[in-house]
Amino acid sequence: MKRRRPFWLWLCSLWALGLGVVSLWRGLVLWQERRLLLGLGSSFSSLSLALFVALWLLCGGGLIVSALGLWLRRPWARHVARIGIVLSVLIFQAYLWLFVRTGLMRQRRPVLLIVGLLTIVTGLGALTCPRSRQWLGLDD
Repeated sequence: MKRRRPFWLWLCSLWALGLGVVSLWRGLVLWQERRLLLGLGSSFSSLSLALFVALWLLCGGGLIVSALGLWLRRPWARHVARIGIVLSVLIFQAYLWLFVRTGLMRQRRPVLLIVGLLTIVTGLGALTCPRSRQWLGLDD
């Protein structure tokens, strides 16, 4: 018999899907603009740019797959989502602190660091704690 999916599972799955889409988008845009960045003398080397693109695409794909797995209540999806959330935030923070040199993003580094830490704590807490797993309908 099929059970109804709780509101929190909807929210968590959509959140993981959103993070995955954002990571994929970042990787694709960075790859699309690689010639411009390298031509303007960016702090990226071609190797570091390719590494960031690959990591963002891998992380985005993993988060999208985990969102589907969470929706279908697969046990492995929680583990993939936890890894993907942490990696997504770490990759973005590395990009922000190592390669962004000017503009509003540089000025907002501390705020984005706090938001990243809150994202990790929320994601890990929701997918790890027994009570929140019950609210998500992932514990039977």
